[in-house]
Amino acid sequence: MPGNRNRVTAGSGSVVCQEAELKGEITIGTGTVLHPKCRIIAEGGPIYIGKNNIIEENSVIFNKNVAPLVIGDDNVFEVSCYVEGSRVGNCNTIGTRAKVLGNTTIGNNCVIGPGCSTESNETVEDMTVVYGQQPSRRIQSSILPGHSSLHTRHLEYLREMLPKYNHVKRLESSG
Repeated sequence: MPGNRNRVTAGSGSVVCQEAELKGEITIGTGTVLHPKCRIIAEGGPIYIGKNNIIEENSVIFNKNVAPLVIGDDNVFEVSCYVEGSRVGNCNTIGTRAKVLGNTTIGNNCVIGPGCSTESNETVEDMTVVYGQQPSRRIQSSILPGHSSLHTRHLEYLREMLPKYNHVKRLESSG
């Protein structure tokens, strides 16, 4: 099957740790950071990851659909989260051990709380917070002030520290 071929490209300033597992057709945007032990698996179709995302340890981003899985910019995928879906917008946080299931679409500025999961094939509107044991949903009234500068400082720290303590992959440049 021609889709089994690994073709990974990364934008400038991205940091991809050697222990990250990358399978299939994957494009990693400028400045994105992939921690050790994260898994990006493009089994059915390609995965396009935007710029300045943080993908932490043991996170799994998995595309088993023929259509591309598109991830926007400035997202955080926390430790051991699992993401399928068809689209993740910009400025989202997928919490520790959270699950995004099926062909779910995540809007912009959303939070999928720790241990929470979406329904399979759900549309999560912009500014939605998924939280609690059920889990429940609510709309945020505003974006936290300073969120963007905190994300930027986190990225700068990771880009400096991860290469000091981990081997980094050398990937084909996407631009």
